[in-house]
Amino acid sequence: MTQRSLVNIENLRKVLEAATAPGAEWNARSLSLSATGGKSPHIVREILRGRSNNPTLETLVGLSKALGIDISRLVSGDESVLPRVGGVAPYERLQVLGAVAAGVWREQTEWPEEDRYYIEVGPSPVVGGKRFALRMEGNSMDKLIPPGSDLECLSTTFGEIEPVPGDIVIVQRDRHDLHELTCKRLDHDGQNFILRAESTRPEFQEPIIIGRPDSDNFSHEGITIIGIVLRAHQKLYGRR
Repeated sequence: MTQRSLVNIENLRKVLEAATAPGAEWNARSLSLSATGGKSPHIVREILRGRSNNPTLETLVGLSKALGIDISRLVSGDESVLPRVGGVAPYERLQVLGAVAAGVWREQTEWPEEDRYYIEVGPSPVVGGKRFALRMEGNSMDKLIPPGSDLECLSTTFGEIEPVPGDIVIVQRDRHDLHELTCKRLDHDGQNFILRAESTRPEFQEPIIIGRPDSDNFSHEGITIIGIVLRAHQKLYGRR
């Protein structure tokens, strides 16, 4: 069944006008074809000319994907909530704010706004759980996660879920005024928690002992487990 949308037609037309302006990457036909999977080559032109004032949810999802924007810009109502199909959001979007190094500790810095981008994710497995996204760099987890993958992570900071051995975790180390991050598999040797690499390279095989974090996931060495990796997203196709 085709789902109708609660479109913000004014915003939609502004976005489409900018996207198809002379010299822009798209024209009305190419954007229509991309957004509808080749089914409706004239939908963008019809929206711009006022002949289509309530495009389907599927069309809005396709347009937001093609343009790489948050679909909340195209719908009315609360812009923090995505349109829902059968009571469930078709997807959510997380902004990738920076990178995490696999293999070494790397200083935590947030990217400038112009370098950030969004990834699409499904519903959170923990109701009310806060998620964040980072890009994986380095090879210490390359048996499982290729460098360049985008990591969808569940925050452990607020206690919604506790990390356990076997989880892939994002770990922060505080040294003076520096906050450093790494990504590893969490393990336990009977006394201490350990971070293990899963790498094809021999230089990453030495485990990192992080002691015995307390109930807030802190260790006596200033090491904090700040997130559990839920999924790794890979971009495999870059051409239009």
